[in-house]
Amino acid sequence: MRAQDEILWRRRCEGIAALEFAIVAPALVAIVIGIVYYGMVLALQQVLTLAAEEGARAALRYPSGASADNAAATQALRVNAAAATALSTLPTSLAALVAQTGVAQAVTCASASGNVCVRVTLNLPTTRILPSVPMVPVPATLSGSAMVQLSPDT
Repeated sequence: MRAQDEILWRRRCEGIAALEFAIVAPALVAIVIGIVYYGMVLALQQVLTLAAEEGARAALRYPSGASADNAAATQALRVNAAAATALSTLPTSLAALVAQTGVAQAVTCASASGNVCVRVTLNLPTTRILPSVPMVPVPATLSGSAMVQLSPDT
């Protein structure tokens, strides 16, 4: 009789373990999916920010030293170089999805009066690139930006 009781007890324990696993498994799967999804979001955010930084550096690399009457043209060329470099740094699959207008613009620097800064901003709508996962909030647009101060002679 004792052997039968032990067999019944083991079967009950196995059933309880299966029930516990059925309760815990969906939570574990949801956590893993959330980690992977937010990892993708953070990776996209980093790609956008690094591309914007490269574009801002391109504005600094553009030759300066223009005459006073040609400074505006040089500034426009620097802004165009920043936009072109930022977009070319992105992978082609992302560059096609990023808003192409207003990527780089010349703005007045807040810290130094009269100096010009170039701001590079890349906006990527997440609705077309990331799958929709229920109960996982994600912003509608990811944005990466960088700003660089141009030398006063331009």
